Amino acid sequence: MTGSNHKKYIIVHGHFYQPPRENPWLNEIEQQPSAAPYHDWNERIYDECYRPNAHSRLLDAHGMITDIYNNYETMSFNFGPTLFSWIEQYHKGTAQRIIDADKKSAEMFNGHGNSIAQVYNHTIMPLASRKDKLTQLRWAKLFFIQKFGREPEGIWLAETAINMETVNCLIEENFKFVILSPNQAESFRPLDHHSHWTSTAHHPIDTKRTYRIVPRDASGNQTTGGHLDVFFFDEGLSKEVSFMDLLKDSATLGNRINKCYDGTFPNQVVTIATDGETFGHHKAFGDMCLAYFFKKIAPKLDITPINFGYYLELYPPQFEVSLRNAHGEGTAWSCAHGVGRWIRDCGCKTGGEPQWKQHWREPLRNALNNLQKHIDTYYEASMSQIVNNPWLIRDKYITCDKTSWVGLKDILDTDAHVQPLEKDQVYVCMRLLEAQKFMLFSFTSCAWFFSEISGIEAMQNLSYACRALQLGIAPENQHAVLESFLNDLGKVPSNLHNTTGRSLFENAILPFYNHEQVLSFTAAVHRAITIKTGTTFNLFGYQIAIEQVLQQKPGSITYDGYIVHLDNPSSGETGVFQVLISHRDYAEITGWVIPYQDPGKLRREIPRPEVWMTHPAAKQYSLNNLFFISSQELESFILQKIAKDTGIRFTSWMKKNELELDFLSRLNIPVPSYCTAPMTYVLQSEWTRVCLMMCTQGNEDKAFAELLELNRLAKQFSLKIDTSEGAGILEELLHTEITHLATNLTAERCNRIRYLMNIVDRFDIAVSKSLLEDLFHPILYGKVSQLYNDVTISNKKGNTSNKNNNRELLLQLLSFARRMNFNTDSFQVA
Repeated sequence: MTGSNHKKYIIVHGHFYQPPRENPWLNEIEQQPSAAPYHDWNERIYDECYRPNAHSRLLDAHGMITDIYNNYETMSFNFGPTLFSWIEQYHKGTAQRIIDADKKSAEMFNGHGNSIAQVYNHTIMPLASRKDKLTQLRWAKLFFIQKFGREPEGIWLAETAINMETVNCLIEENFKFVILSPNQAESFRPLDHHSHWTSTAHHPIDTKRTYRIVPRDASGNQTTGGHLDVFFFDEGLSKEVSFMDLLKDSATLGNRINKCYDGTFPNQVVTIATDGETFGHHKAFGDMCLAYFFKKIAPKLDITPINFGYYLELYPPQFEVSLRNAHGEGTAWSCAHGVGRWIRDCGCKTGGEPQWKQHWREPLRNALNNLQKHIDTYYEASMSQIVNNPWLIRDKYITCDKTSWVGLKDILDTDAHVQPLEKDQVYVCMRLLEAQKFMLFSFTSCAWFFSEISGIEAMQNLSYACRALQLGIAPENQHAVLESFLNDLGKVPSNLHNTTGRSLFENAILPFYNHEQVLSFTAAVHRAITIKTGTTFNLFGYQIAIEQVLQQKPGSITYDGYIVHLDNPSSGETGVFQVLISHRDYAEITGWVIPYQDPGKLRREIPRPEVWMTHPAAKQYSLNNLFFISSQELESFILQKIAKDTGIRFTSWMKKNELELDFLSRLNIPVPSYCTAPMTYVLQSEWTRVCLMMCTQGNEDKAFAELLELNRLAKQFSLKIDTSEGAGILEELLHTEITHLATNLTAERCNRIRYLMNIVDRFDIAVSKSLLEDLFHPILYGKVSQLYNDVTISNKKGNTSNKNNNRELLLQLLSFARRMNFNTDSFQVA
């Protein structure tokens, strides 16, 4: 038992992180089939974890919502910068709730917010060079300041990997604390610096207090005047949260935490550290267990949630700790062999076949290290001609506005030899700095974590390396550097038969090396089949200007010739290509792409397609060469073209054969697919049309009747209608209606929303009700609560002027709230 004046503190830290997933040429995340039914893993984990933790449900015994709680207000957390940027781009509301939670916690904890920084792209710090370590920390700090509006106090180290050089860099950058595994501690002693060290081999470190790392050399002599404080998480408890069933019940979680306090010293802190994705993604409804623990269980057990920064202010460390292998490669929380998992076949792995080996890890790192030497050498030599300190500019680069060259110019001008810099000079620097960014991205730890180089994580890193080579090496030297890199990748074995890192790279990544030619071909295809009709448009971050200079149709084949200008304002990359498209309407599309180097000669030969095809610089392309995203867009365009005509024909066929089809359905014999397929298509199209019809107020009754008839026909013929398109329409409509309700509380709007939701329930339409509940929650506890207070005050004062109208509206709103699954017991209306 703890003493009467002893407080029991809890810190639950979530490390929220996903590796950067964007295709570096397209700046978009391509579809990831393994994340189905979602587009990609970011979207899937967002829906299962990041959003739910910002809107976690507390339910009563009947499953009604009593509150929606923002877990980020109480838990400690870090978000990987590239992940948070993605959330901010695609889900601004959730990003803002995360930022607001940090601000609220800072108000509660004397200026110490719950959020801490993370090394920028999750590189294993002990394996990085000193300058790369500093860049990772400086990028992390700049990003954090930009998003959270304050200096970060602590930082999450990728895989908690640390050695003494990492410690020195952290101190140099004014970070106050880190979180480590107790297995990374070698010994500890009181902070008087004179006591004997106690080895953790004989006496496990007590994780309920904080410790201090004092930088020392291998002989034990202190090297600097600074220090770094450490929280060691409770390993057993954290593993139970991560990999067992502790998140199934908040009372069980609370009791397990409560057993950790032993009262041997006052004000103990229990630290849980785990992947943030545990709360909802790895463990379904883990966010709800955490919310209920914070709101209900912890107060009952007299356990006080706190964050790292505030606890350190209240209770500074009294013990010094030394780290295992501090002057070597260091240690990490997810490898029993130091940091071997990210450099060699140490035996640690995740996934894959049992017989698979990880002999590929070391040669992959060697290949990337060798490429980085080339890129760093060229970067320093080229940038030194423009600025005084190229590496200082790199450290400042990450948060500059990359939509225009002006944002970078402001940074460059502070260190340029000659000011102001010209636009072309800025773009040279931008390409070199982007190469540095992608080169650092290629060392993201996930590539080595899993069991096989052909996994999406390792291939993503190789994509970044390829893009870094393309942007970061002089054109005349690129071939030699690429060949050297390919030779290195040829030494990287795969567990797949007859496969190496080189063959994987050449098949999946190297085609992107000619991305501007592919973009030119894509732009010309878009024009030839009229996906794009203008002379200028945007494509994957490039501004496209296209001029048609040839059109011939000798027989059934059409030849369209174009001059395509490409301009990427984010990198300064430009190109001009001559593109010939051969096609038979929408079939048999082939293209020839030629770098546009001799305008006069090419224009003289424009009327002759065969000259374009046989040009020595021409490269032939087919639809197989399109980026996958482009193929999807092309598919959608073609399907839309044929959909209308198909619908008309199939509808006419159904009407013409209505009696015969009805007769077939009554024979209790399966109707053949050549009948069910067109019927399914027609009913599905009609379903979508009716859902669109409900966007106009007043059509609800008519729409409901039509949906009933469509549903009857589907059942009669045992047809399965895909209602996903209609569901998307209704979800967006309900979202809009509830948003309007926030500004205009009326019974009429409530009734419309109620009716729409009844339709959703009646036909079991897959609409995300949790999103709608998230929207309504602030309305219930905002404007509805205010109306409740007004009615209550009016009742007490006997004021009857607006009493009856307001009371009636309030009753309807509370009825609607219950329809939205909210418990309204706290709103008692007399």
